[in-house]
Amino acid sequence: MPDGLAARLTTSLCRLRGTDHLRPRCAALGGQVGQRVRCGIYEWRPSPCREFDAGSDACLHARRQHGLERAA
Repeated sequence: MPDGLAARLTTSLCRLRGTDHLRPRCAALGGQVGQRVRCGIYEWRPSPCREFDAGSDACLHARRQHGLERAA
């Protein structure tokens, strides 16, 4: 994980900066949500990102939170 992107919570747990905000947005996400985005640390992304499936219930929930239509 690149320096500055992780916020340490405990000695063995950290989270990506920005994901604990009221309107969460990962600090490693580049681009405009709803347009074109990319992960700036794709090769080093943490397990929650690896386990998040596009089109899943969690994905659709996140899209609704950002006011985005369902993906085609």
